Amino acid sequence: MARKAIVDREIVLQLLKEGKTSQTIANQYGVSRQAIDLYRKQFVTGRLLPETRSAKPVMAAEPQPGIQYPYRHIPEPIPEPKPTPYSASATPTRALPTLSLDQMVDLIIQAFSALKRVPELETEIAKTRKSYDALLQQVEQLQIREQKRKEQEARWIHAQSPGIITDKQ
Repeated sequence: MARKAIVDREIVLQLLKEGKTSQTIANQYGVSRQAIDLYRKQFVTGRLLPETRSAKPVMAAEPQPGIQYPYRHIPEPIPEPKPTPYSASATPTRALPTLSLDQMVDLIIQAFSALKRVPELETEIAKTRKSYDALLQQVEQLQIREQKRKEQEARWIHAQSPGIITDKQ
C-alpha cells in the first residue's frame, strides 16, 4: 500500500500566491510536482489563485528567397489621425449663419405661437385616442363573434350524421 503525503492546502495556496514554483513546494512536502500542479489547477478554477500561465512565444521561420508565401500577413502602416472639426486645434470648416436681431425675434415669435397650439393639439390627440379605443373595442367584439360562429359551425357539423362528412361524391 502506497503512503499518501499530507499536504496543507492553505499553506500550498499561500506559497503559490507568494510565487513559489510547484517543484519547490513539492520538494518541501515530499510529493511530486504534478500533485502540487493539481492543487494549483483547483485553486485557479475556484478563483482563489489567478491564472499565471503566459503564452509561449512562437518563433517565426525566416522567409526563404524564391518561395512565395500566399498567406503571409504584412502589417499596413497606421495612418495619421485626422483632426476633427470639434477639436481645439482644428479650424472650423463652416461658420454658423449669423442672424440679425429681427430674424431672431421672428424665430422667437414663431416658437411661442407653436407653443400656443400645444393645448389644441393635446385635445386632438385625446379625440384620436378615444376613436382608437372605440375601434379597438369593435375589433374585439368582432373577434368574439367570429369565435362564436366558428364554435357554432363546428357543433353543427358534429351534429350532422357522420355519413355526410365522410361520403365522397
